Amino acid sequence: MKKRILSLLLTALLLFTACQSKPDYLGGELTGDAALDESVKALLTEVCDGSSDPLAAVYDWLCSELKYRANPGESVGIFTDENTISLAQETLDKRRCDCDGEAALTAVLLRRMGYDAEIVQGQFLRGEGGQWVDHAWVRCTIDGVFYHFDPLYDAHFGSGDLTSCFMATDAEMQATHSWE
Repeated sequence: MKKRILSLLLTALLLFTACQSKPDYLGGELTGDAALDESVKALLTEVCDGSSDPLAAVYDWLCSELKYRANPGESVGIFTDENTISLAQETLDKRRCDCDGEAALTAVLLRRMGYDAEIVQGQFLRGEGGQWVDHAWVRCTIDGVFYHFDPLYDAHFGSGDLTSCFMATDAEMQATHSWE
């Protein structure tokens, strides 16, 4: 009887440990928009489930699934909660976006994953010796360190390896981006 109880306790402990070690991809901040929150939940579940590196899985999805569409008009300006939600939903629906839509969706996804993410407005250098172009991307705090995420730049303007702006430090980003 004691062996059985000990065995059951050991099994329960192993199950508890296994459940605790699995990351909670949906443990972060909701947007407050029911439709967007449901879409984000479905996307994160699909992209992250079974992945050993959920951040990389989300970044790869953003790089491969979003198509660039230049915005002929003005940029968003200041990103409010309302326009971030609206841009993120439009980007998810259409899978086409400019940098504002990409930054909004990236921020929403990272926040839902439990990270403190902010949209950065600045510029990027287009081409070797090229011109500086207005741009938006995301900076996220992970374990107390700031990292930049710019899947649109990596997918459409970068070197082609899709990793130069994935969890890039300030020093790494300054080669191609500027911000205040």
